[in-house]
Order: sequence, then structure tokens, then C-alpha cells
Amino acid sequence: MGKRWVMEMSPHEARRFKLRRHNSRPKTRLDNLPEDVIQKILSRLPLKEVVQISTLSSGWRHVWRYHPDLIFSVEKLFDGKDKGDQEFVTSVNDILKDHYCTVVNKFKVNYGLSEEHGDDLDEWLRFSVLSKAKNVVLDLRPPPKCPDNVYNFPLHLFDDRNSSCVLSLRLVLVCLRPAPNFCGFANLRSLKLHRVYVSKDLHCMLPHCVVLEWLSLTDCFMPSFTMSEPLDHLQYACIQNCSLQSMELHAPNLTVFEYSEQDVPIVLGKFHKLTKAKIEVLSDSDNLDYTFSHLVRAMPNAEEISLRIHIQNEARQFMTDSRCDFINLRYLNIEVLVDGDPGCSSGILRLASLLELTPLLMFNLHVLFNSSLRYNGGGDATKTSGHKLRHLKRVYMSGFADLRGQLELAWYILQHATVLERMVIDPSVKTRFGSHRAVEGGLFQDLLAIYLLLPKFPEVLTVLRAPPPGYR
Repeated sequence: MGKRWVMEMSPHEARRFKLRRHNSRPKTRLDNLPEDVIQKILSRLPLKEVVQISTLSSGWRHVWRYHPDLIFSVEKLFDGKDKGDQEFVTSVNDILKDHYCTVVNKFKVNYGLSEEHGDDLDEWLRFSVLSKAKNVVLDLRPPPKCPDNVYNFPLHLFDDRNSSCVLSLRLVLVCLRPAPNFCGFANLRSLKLHRVYVSKDLHCMLPHCVVLEWLSLTDCFMPSFTMSEPLDHLQYACIQNCSLQSMELHAPNLTVFEYSEQDVPIVLGKFHKLTKAKIEVLSDSDNLDYTFSHLVRAMPNAEEISLRIHIQNEARQFMTDSRCDFINLRYLNIEVLVDGDPGCSSGILRLASLLELTPLLMFNLHVLFNSSLRYNGGGDATKTSGHKLRHLKRVYMSGFADLRGQLELAWYILQHATVLERMVIDPSVKTRFGSHRAVEGGLFQDLLAIYLLLPKFPEVLTVLRAPPPGYR
């Protein structure tokens, strides 16, 4: 009868009936949920929102004290309005005083404090140790007015078992002084240091990071980086602008390597699993040989390599004692600063020898040249070996100027790349400041007409008269 009665109701009466049934169902209130479920729900919200929600119910008054992510910054504490050092320190102290030392997932301080606040910073980091924080971030930017006031990071708090829970550590603008007997961070997987003052070296610290997978050292101040013991689990390493005087790294399982330093003495173990590398050698002299004999040589199985190097036009030899085949290299991107006599071609033509060592599919060459260089004819022609390039399919050459070596290299590729599908010649110049300018004058066009614009290559060669659309 009940079902038939419902079926006989008008549509309007049926909607009212369903609405009454829906409203009569028992409601589940959040404060009736088990405490562990409430904590799990609230743990997904920012700490500031959890504090606000805790005022809605007397049963939730203290639930924020169990929040697993403690992130202290101007944005999180004061909605982006900086209220000064003292207010920031007081706010953090008040929160930590009432927070229960349960397991913390992330502990982060992002504020410009210095050694003047060393006692408070020490206590905060001691709290992170006691609460078994897994991810610790201490970013003390902006820097103090006096460099001597940089905060000394208390490594002793993380010694031995105290740091066994730390999985990642990121430090910015601190001073790090590893002691010879330091033996912490046994489970550390990621270490990122930015603008960190490192006394002596990290060789006292890193050997104990036996499961380290990610290492980033950028804009740090450290005299050397010496790791004679292998970091067997390291997969990513980035070392840039640290003013190193020497470098040694052994990481047999490294897959990605980014490096930007001066041409200093360097020892690298073979990176047999490395697939991608980005290398910049900061030097005012020719460093092509150094780059390959000391750096690229350690990456025999790399698939993609990006280089930023310096070439002297007059240089004539290339890797006489360190020639090796890069059997897996498929993509090579070179940004080169050219100096010297523009009538000499031997410096840039050394890249032809490099192409013969690799089964390249794509080759990009971006030339940054001294504006005073201009080829006026003459100069000795340099011969290449004439080996066939049996894999090279695509070539892009930008910054094409009145440099003899560029023209001869392009001509060499067109003659010897047996499967070449496309070569793009771009006269625009990408300077270090990102601007562009096209080569002016009739000499450039005349040389192209003589060397390149031949009926033999109409479907392969493209010459751009201006920067390509959308190129920035």
C-alpha cells in the first residue's frame, strides 16, 4: 500500500515526501566522530585554519595541538604582514609551548633571524628533534646586515639517534660546522643547502648519510667538496656557485648531475647510470677540453647533456688523451662564448670531432660572441676527419655571425650527416641578458649564399632572417 500510495502522489507531493524523509534521517556530527578520525581530517588543513576551527567546539579546543605540520612564516602567522622579529619569535614560542610533542611531519621556519635569536632557534630545533620531525626546513632569509651574525646551526642536536627520523633537511643562510665525530642523519634522503657557510668540508657529515638520494648545494661558501667514499644511493646531485677550490664525488647510481663551478681540480667516479647532465664551467679561458676530460668523460652512458663553455678560436687540439665514445648520447645542447680571431676556425671546429664520438639525434649550438669580433677574410682552413655522422637528424644553430668556424661547422654537418632531416640557422643572438640582435651587413648573407644555400640542401636547410615566433 505504501509504495502504491507514493506512486499515486503528484510530482509536487512526491518531492515534499522525499524531502521530509531526507530531513528525518539521523545526522552525523563531526564532534561525534572518533578523535583519531577528527585529527586525520584536520591534519590536512593548514595550522592557522585548524586553530580557527578549534573555536567552534569545546571538544576541539585542543585538537590543533596535534597538527603534524608546523610551518612558521609571515604568511602563515600574520597573513603576509610582518610585525617584527619579536612578535614572530613570541608567536612561535606560544604555539610550541602548547603543542604536544607527537610525531611531526614537517617543521619549517621561514623568517630572517640571525645569531641574535640563537637561543630561540636552538629551542625550536630541539623541539623538532623531540617531536621526531621527518622534514626540517630552516630558511632564515633575508640575510642579516652583518655577515658575522649568521646563525650557527646546532648539528650536535641531530647527532646519533636524535636525527634518525629526519628524512629531508633544507637549510638557507646558516653556518654549518660539522664536527669530525659527527654521526647523525642515518636515514636522511634529501639534503638541500642554499647560501650556507660551510667550515672546511662536508666529508665529516655526508659519509653517515648512507641512504642519501638527493643532494643540492647552491650559492654556498665552502672551500672544497671532497667525498672519497661512494654515496651509493645518491641519484641527484646539484653543485652550483659554491666557489670550490677542489671537487671529488663518487656516486655510482647517480642519474642526474647539475654542475656550475670554476675549472678547479676535480675527481669524478664513473657515473654509469647517469642519463642527464647540465654543466657550466665558469672560466675566461678556453675550457672545452677541461669540460670533456674532467666532467663529461665520467658520464659515458648519458643520454642528454647541456653545456655552457668558453671557446678560443685559435685553439687547435681536442681531447688528445681522453677521447671516448658516448654511445647513448642523443641530445646535446651547447651554449658557447667565443673569443679570439674570427678568421680562425679551429676552435669551433673541434665540435666536429665531438659529433663524431656520439650517436646524436639532436644538436643545438647557441653562440654568444664578442661584439668586436668580425671575420674579414683570410685565416687558415682547418680540416676535419671526414667521418660520417650516421645518426644526427636535427641541428639548430643560433647566434650565427661572421665567424669562419661556424660556417665551416655547418658545412661539415651538411656534408657528413647522412640522415639529416633539418638544419635551422638562426642569426639572432641570445646574450647573457636574454636580449636578441640580428647580424647586420651583407657579409653574412654572402657567406651563407656561398657555403650553405646550395640546391643540394633545399629541403634540409632553413635560414631564419629574424628570431623565430614566440622565441624569448
